[in-house]
Amino acid sequence: MIPQFLRDDYPLEKHLFLIPKFALRLIGFYPESKLNTPLCCWAFFNFAILGYGSYGEFVYGVHYLGIDMQTALDALCPMLSSIMSLIKISFIWWYRKEYKHIIEEVRRLTEAQSSMKKMRIKRKFFTIATRLNALVLLLGTFTGTAYTVRLIINNMMLYLNQESIIYETPFKMMFPQPLLAMPLYPLTCALSHWHGYITVAAFAGADGFFLGFCFYFATLLKALQEDLIDTLAINASLPAKNAQATHSEADVISDLIDIIKRHNEISQLMQEFSSVMVGITLSHFITSSLIIGTSIIELLLSEELTLKAYCSQWYGYSVRLQKMILLIIIRSQRTITVKIPFITPALPTLTAVCIVAVNPVISNVGERANFQNFL
Repeated sequence: MIPQFLRDDYPLEKHLFLIPKFALRLIGFYPESKLNTPLCCWAFFNFAILGYGSYGEFVYGVHYLGIDMQTALDALCPMLSSIMSLIKISFIWWYRKEYKHIIEEVRRLTEAQSSMKKMRIKRKFFTIATRLNALVLLLGTFTGTAYTVRLIINNMMLYLNQESIIYETPFKMMFPQPLLAMPLYPLTCALSHWHGYITVAAFAGADGFFLGFCFYFATLLKALQEDLIDTLAINASLPAKNAQATHSEADVISDLIDIIKRHNEISQLMQEFSSVMVGITLSHFITSSLIIGTSIIELLLSEELTLKAYCSQWYGYSVRLQKMILLIIIRSQRTITVKIPFITPALPTLTAVCIVAVNPVISNVGERANFQNFL
């Protein structure tokens, strides 16, 4: 059974920002929602859950770095996604007035395009945007649910084998011990599970805004092209020198002025959209790069093979073996890279990303120290 909003006959006026509206309203961060005390409390609760969840995953991952790398990465990789979602909803809340203005203007401009040809364009782009956003939300929800299902299956297998149940949360986090014991353990699991859904709703809403705006702006530009083609085609079909042509030329000038005004409006909206999305886009690139880098950190640190070979008793062997060991030392110093579209994860790349991430903090601390020294 296909949901109605995925069908081709779904009303166009309901398509506009359908998935971002649902996802962000679920956690209290949709810009057009009326601010009141219950909404602010609900948004603050979800923000606190997401914030503490990110902190708990970070502490858990750092704690297990020297114990079990796989367990540590099981916490650190979701932690980066959680931090990214935290940053996204922070920017959305901070720029909620700007988002609301852009949404209202896009709605006004798209509703004005009502001809049959433009309706077909709107149907095409609006449907694609809704389906892609729904796919992101659906896959994210499945992923978040899979973490909880994994915990249930693991504990069920332990129970059937008459072994002690492991009191841990779906997303590996560090909690105070009383929260990981009965009777508070089910509540802790529920909050951890909801933390995963908040993460999904945040990135589905923010990414849905980005994708939706791109498709809606494309719709407006396509409609503008159709108006320009129709306007110039009417003018070209008339004789050049008669009263009707003169009257038509005045109409064409009026239509062209309207087209220019609409084009300026679209350009202004795109500039506003770019200004409110720049922080989210930069943060997304940094955290995604860190996720890729931490996932293959053992590959990037493969130069340790050089140290292991050099620190061995290689000089006590024959000349032939010494040459082979020296060859291993030379070969192991080559940089290993993993080819991924648009970015090549390597130690220099990861280092540059880390510098970009911490440079504002370092600069702020340095400026503060210089100011104190000046005083």
